[in-house]
Amino acid sequence: MEDTNSVIVRTRFAPSPTGELHIGGVRTALFCYLWAKKNGGKFVLRIEDTDTKRNEEEFVKSLYEDLIWLGIKPDESIFQSGEYGSYRQIQRLDIYQRYTDKLIKEEKAYYCFCSPEELTREKENYIKENKRSNYQYSRKCLELSENEVEFFLHENKPYVLRLKVPQEKNYFFQDLVRGKVNFQGKDIEDFVLFRQNGIPNYNFACVVDDYLMKISHVLRGEEHLSNTGKQLVLYRALEWEPPQFGHFSLILNKEKKKLSKRDKETSQFQLIRQLRELGYLSQAVFNYLLFLGWHPGTTQEIFSAEEAIKSFDLTGLNARGAVYSLEKLNWYNNYYIQQLGLNEFSEYSWKVLEREYNLELEKKEWVKQVALLFRPQLNYFQELVSLSEYFFCSPNPETGLICNVEELKNVSQLLAQIKEWKEESIQKILSSIEKKIFPLIRKKLTGKKSGPELIKIINLLGQEEIIKRLQF
Repeated sequence: MEDTNSVIVRTRFAPSPTGELHIGGVRTALFCYLWAKKNGGKFVLRIEDTDTKRNEEEFVKSLYEDLIWLGIKPDESIFQSGEYGSYRQIQRLDIYQRYTDKLIKEEKAYYCFCSPEELTREKENYIKENKRSNYQYSRKCLELSENEVEFFLHENKPYVLRLKVPQEKNYFFQDLVRGKVNFQGKDIEDFVLFRQNGIPNYNFACVVDDYLMKISHVLRGEEHLSNTGKQLVLYRALEWEPPQFGHFSLILNKEKKKLSKRDKETSQFQLIRQLRELGYLSQAVFNYLLFLGWHPGTTQEIFSAEEAIKSFDLTGLNARGAVYSLEKLNWYNNYYIQQLGLNEFSEYSWKVLEREYNLELEKKEWVKQVALLFRPQLNYFQELVSLSEYFFCSPNPETGLICNVEELKNVSQLLAQIKEWKEESIQKILSSIEKKIFPLIRKKLTGKKSGPELIKIINLLGQEEIIKRLQF
C-alpha cells in the first residue's frame, strides 16, 4: 500500500455534461470520494465541458444533484469555492494555451496540417499494405521546415497540435489495482493536444488540470488505461511528477460482457436519475455501488457512509469485471425499505401512487394501508403501481366461467350482510366458507393467483367494491 502520510490526498471526478449520470461514472465518483475522506483529503468535481456541441447545462445540474442525493458531496466544484478553479474546462482555455506554447517552444509538439481526408487515406493505405490495423500517424508534418509551417499558419490552413512522442522511451507506473504496467513509446501515436479552435484534447486538458489542481490519486475504470500511457508521456514532456493511478474493473452484464445502454434487462436501471424515479433509496444505491468492484475482505454487506469511509482500502479494488446485478441491487433496496420508519415509508408510497392515479388527499391513510401489504416484498417503490393495481382498477373480467356462480353469489350475500366492516367481521364470514373456493374469490377480486392475505384485501377494497366485483 502506498504511503499517504506524506501527501495531501486529493481525488477528482471529471464527467462530461453530455448526459445523465451513469452507474459507471458514479461508482468512480464514490471510490474517489471514499479514498479522499479515508485520508482526510479533498474530493474535487471538475466539469470537462469542452465538447460544446453535446454539452447541456441541465446535465451539470442533474449530475451534481445525483451526487448530493447519494451523499457524495464534493469539497471543490463549480458549486463550492476552491483555490484551484475554475472547475470548468471551457473556462480554462487560456491556461491550456500557455502549456501548448511551452511545448511548441521546446520542440516537444508540432503543427500537423493533414486534413481528415488525408489521414483517412493514409490509414487505409497502411492497413492495405501491412495487413494490420495498428495504424499510427506517419509524422510527415514533423518534417515540415520552419518556413513551411509559418506559411501554412499565415495562410490560415487548418491544423492540430501533436505531441512528439519519444519512440525510444518506456513509460511505466505502479497501478494501485493492477501492479506494474508498462507502455513503450513506439506503441504510442503522436496524439493530438490542441485544435485550431482553441479546444484541447482530452488527455492534454486532463493532465494540465490534474497537475494544477494538485490531484494526488487518479482512480478510474480500466477503459482509461490506454489514456494513462499518453498522459505519462505528457507528464514527462512537461517535467511534472504524475499522480498515482489506479484502474479498477469494468462493469459487466450477466453475460460477462461490457455493460451497454442497450442491455434489455438493465437499460432502465443504469442512470442514477432512473433509479431515483423508480423509487430506489440513496443508502441502497450507495451500498450496492460500494461492492461493484470492491470488497472489504470481510462478510459484512451493510455499510453506512461512515463505515464505508473507515473500511475503504485500495487493496479491496478488483481488476476483474464486476457484474451489475439487479437482483443484488433489489436485495439492498428491499433491506433499506424495511428499515424505514412508518411515516417515511408512507410518504414514499403516497408520492408514487398519488402521481400514478391522481388521488385525493383524503385517500392518503387508505393508500398507506394498501402499500403496507406489499412492503415485505417491495424491491423499489415504483413496483407498488403494478403490485397494487387491483386496488385502484377492477381486474379484467374473466373470458370464461372460473368458478361456481352460486357459491360466489353466496359469498357476496354473506359479505353484504356485515354491519360493521372490519377484519374481525370479515373473518367470521370467511370461516364459514369452504377454503377450496378462496383462490377463486382472490382471482375474481384481484385477477391474481397470489398476493397478500385475502382478508386484508377484502377489508381494504371495501364492502361496496367487493360486492360489485363478485357479481357476474
